Amino acid sequence: MRRPSGGRWCPNPHKTRGIRRCELEGAMAATKRMTKAQIIGELAEKTGLTKREVASVFEGMRELIKRELGKRGPKEFVVPDLIKLKLKEVPAQKNKKFRNPGTGEIFYKDVPKSKKLRATPLKKLKDLVL
Repeated sequence: MRRPSGGRWCPNPHKTRGIRRCELEGAMAATKRMTKAQIIGELAEKTGLTKREVASVFEGMRELIKRELGKRGPKEFVVPDLIKLKLKEVPAQKNKKFRNPGTGEIFYKDVPKSKKLRATPLKKLKDLVL
């Protein structure tokens, strides 16, 4: 394996439109989403907490969301200034009408009750991103 001019190890020295893939890696890193570990590390740096403490905050938030959206909760949870989560229970439907798009045949089928989770961005998040 060859090394690019920067001295980093290049797993694939073949060229892609005149640029080595490993040289593209830095530019592509900004377009990929952050991993859980990266988010925890970044928040730990900005807040001064340890990574373990930040991870426990996320765990506590997960438990809080589970409780609020669970059977006895209000079925709504708001992360202040960011997002609102709502759980909607969709009732069962007897003999719902369906159509086969290939043949045009109409048939009826029972649909069981289900739950839908909706996430709505709040104004501050919209102003931040849009």
